[in-house]
This record gives sequence, structure tokens and C-alpha cells, in this order.
Amino acid sequence: MSNERDQLALKAAAQARPSPTGWYRANCPFCEFKTGKADRKQSWSILMSKGAHHCFKCGTSGQIKDFDPTKLGYEAISIEEVEVAKCIEPPEGFMLLCEEPARSAWSADPARAYLKKRGLPEDVWRAAKIGVCVSGQQAGRIIVPVLASGGDWVGWVGRIWQKKGTLPYIYPRGMQRGSVLYNQQALMVETDKPVLVVEGVFDSLALWPDSVAVLGKPSGTQVDALVAAKRPVAVVLDGDAWREGESLAMSLRIEGQRAGNVRLGPGVDPDEVNKSELWAAASECLDSSDSVTLGDGYG
Repeated sequence: MSNERDQLALKAAAQARPSPTGWYRANCPFCEFKTGKADRKQSWSILMSKGAHHCFKCGTSGQIKDFDPTKLGYEAISIEEVEVAKCIEPPEGFMLLCEEPARSAWSADPARAYLKKRGLPEDVWRAAKIGVCVSGQQAGRIIVPVLASGGDWVGWVGRIWQKKGTLPYIYPRGMQRGSVLYNQQALMVETDKPVLVVEGVFDSLALWPDSVAVLGKPSGTQVDALVAAKRPVAVVLDGDAWREGESLAMSLRIEGQRAGNVRLGPGVDPDEVNKSELWAAASECLDSSDSVTLGDGYG
């Protein structure tokens, strides 16, 4: 079975087109077997330097044994090395907030209060597998796991719940933020409703489940995932980053994805605006070559 899978992957790799990230893209050779529908959006990516491959549509991952891209006609000099997302362990003392013992622990009360203050209901805590640390090095932090399409932990975001404290947000050592989007599985939902691209996890949680977060600045690998999304893409970065959002939306349109950009006011985050107005702007921007503005105070 492994050899048969490698042969299918090799055939797809021979037809893959280059990407600036080092991941090459092609139609997935496994989607039809796993989902019953053939891939037509080049959802499959292969890291040419290593033979590691992943499909953003059906979730199939693997690595071709004894892979040599030069035998497929690719020049070694053009094959770039990029980092591949690796599994990250949950922090010491991590407990899911919606399960015992954290569910009824008084020591987790401040975490629950913080999440409710941000308008996040318990069904979002459960769906996003949000947890807490009340002991260990990350004690006093809410932990939001960053998961790969298959469910493996590839990182986490720790948010201190105190009003004042050093390092409000923290990421684990070794986490490769540009290798995956937060809530990336939202891209695999086949719908006309756009997925919103935001910067941080709490922006994404406020718009759950129809949003993904780039965890900083969008990377080439993340752009590849957005191009392969099974739904339209509306970019809604923080107000001060609207030019980056406009550039990202343009790149996605060039690649054939239906996409647009929503421009927020200076200093405004996506979780601070009226959700109905935000969704209306997100739908409108998909049919506009210019950013759709939301709110006042534009310079």
C-alpha cells in the first residue's frame, strides 16, 4: 500500500508547478479515493527538497521513500529548503476547560471569566479545544492549541488572563508559525460563505468557525493553503495592516481564488466591530477589486 501511495505521489509530483515557498502544487492524487470527488484546485503540495506532501483538501500526508526530484526533471538548484510543521507537545499542566478537573476547578475561574468577557461562549471553548494551565511554567495562561488538518498539535498560543503582566501572548519554542494557519480545517468546508483571514487567534475565535488566523504576517505556505480553499476568502487584517491585506487578496485572485479585502479603521481589530456589518463587508469585497471599508477614521 505504501509503495502504491508513493507511485501516485510521484506521478502528481512530476506534474507539480513551482511555488516560492519550496512547496510545489498539483491536483491531489488521493482526494477521489478519500472524498469521492477529484481535486481540481491544486490542493496537494509537495516539498520538493524532501518528498514530504500534504493535501489541504482531503488531509492526506506522507513522504515518498527515497525521493529524488532530479529524476522527475527538476533542477537541484531550484529546489528550496523550507521548514515543515512539526508536532509540539501541550505545555506542562494543560487541562481542557470544558472537561474535568478544569471544568469545575476554582483555580480556572479567572480563565473562564476572561473568555466570557471577550464574548466567547463555552461551545467555542469546546470546539476549539481551549485549555488552561494553573500549574507549571505556563501557569496563569489560557492555552489555545494550533492544530494541523489531521488534528496534531503544531503549536499553541498562551494568553495571560491578568490585566497586567509581562508577555501577554507567548508561543512555544520551536513552533513554526508560518507553516500552518490557525483553524486551517475551516478552509476545507465547501460553501459560498467566505472564510475570514485575520491575524490573531482571538480574532479568529470571535468569528468561529468561519475564520483562520495567520498568527502574524501571512507566509507563502499559508497563501498556498488559502489558494486551495474550497470557499471564497475575505482578508480582514487589523486596521493598521490593511495594505498587507490588500496585497494578500490580490495575490489570491491572481492564483484563481475568489478573494477580497476588508479595510478596518486605524487601530481596530476584527473582534471589535459589529459582526453583522463585518460579514456584509466580507461578502461585498469578493466582487470588488478595491478594499471595502468598514467604520470611520480613514486617512
